[in-house]
Amino acid sequence: MANVVEIPTDPLDWRPQHARPSRNPRSVADPVIEPLWHGTRVLVHVDASRRAADGGPWYAVLDDEGEDVADLEPEVTAALRTAILAGDAVVDGYLTDQATRPGENIALVAVGRRSGNIVMGHRVDPDVSPPLDDGSPRPVAFVAVDLLRVDGQDLFDVPLLERKRILDSLVTVGELVRLSPYTRPPVEGWMRTWRATGFEGVMLKAANSRYRPGAETDDWTIALSSHSRR
Repeated sequence: MANVVEIPTDPLDWRPQHARPSRNPRSVADPVIEPLWHGTRVLVHVDASRRAADGGPWYAVLDDEGEDVADLEPEVTAALRTAILAGDAVVDGYLTDQATRPGENIALVAVGRRSGNIVMGHRVDPDVSPPLDDGSPRPVAFVAVDLLRVDGQDLFDVPLLERKRILDSLVTVGELVRLSPYTRPPVEGWMRTWRATGFEGVMLKAANSRYRPGAETDDWTIALSSHSRR
């Protein structure tokens, strides 16, 4: 469960929920498993009923400290304004170049093929080796992982899997806006492939977990690969 945090009335005062450090991954009940994304954690706010200075839909991209970082990745911000199909919404995610690395789609979708679970994205042969990363700069994309609000309704007490289902229906995926794949246990068959593409671990989240902005929760935890601990 999350530690008790009073939820601010103003959505602009919300901050991402985090996993409580040093939690035993085996203690997370009925987990949903996502890649461990790295980058800038942000909450994206969009409101089609309001106008931004340029006349388009109003938006804000707030980091963990509440700073608006929309200007840091203007191409991503422009894509987000049309990719989120809602009158208003608050979406949790990451600004990261991990989503555009070579072989990323192969690594993520392989989980579904090997575990028998559904993972979002194109189905590919999990035994295909991903192309090697040559170290060249990659574009940053926004990867959506959770949904806090849509069309005037807060979703904090909606179970995680239902929030993800709603999120899936709201986001138009493109080069600069992605949905994080997720799966259910077992994921052992995926380990070789995601290590090859540079992911250091996975995030485990209880399927029934709720969301409390700014809180740390026992219902989420991080499991690092043995390779990343060396």
